[in-house]
Amino acid sequence: MIKVDADLCLGCKSCSNVCPSQKIVCTDTGEMRSLHWKRCKEECDLCLEFCPGRALALVPYDESVPEPEVSFELVACKICQSRYATEPMLRRIESTLPANMQKDSYGLEWIRVCPLCRRNIEAQRATRQMVLRRSRKRA
Repeated sequence: MIKVDADLCLGCKSCSNVCPSQKIVCTDTGEMRSLHWKRCKEECDLCLEFCPGRALALVPYDESVPEPEVSFELVACKICQSRYATEPMLRRIESTLPANMQKDSYGLEWIRVCPLCRRNIEAQRATRQMVLRRSRKRA
């Protein structure tokens, strides 16, 4: 059975992504993300291995112990305002990246921008650079 330390959980969904018996349910509902660990008699420990926050532990199965659940508010993208990640996830990323890598050359904080906006911005910049190179070659 899984025990969760809610203070260490990042809300990243790594555990639910690797659970072979799908006993870890993740639900995103607009502004919130909830993770629910159903009672599990298996001791595969994949969820423990893949948890970057080390928030999970295997404990003896006990029907009387409530199934753990944690919820997080999702952070809004600085560009489109869509909600895409939990604050603990973003703080974890920020703590591992050197300060000079947290912003791009335009001063944009990549960690606080959703993946779709990041992709669109990079595609626009790459297209601009390619067009500029081609126009210089022709001149």
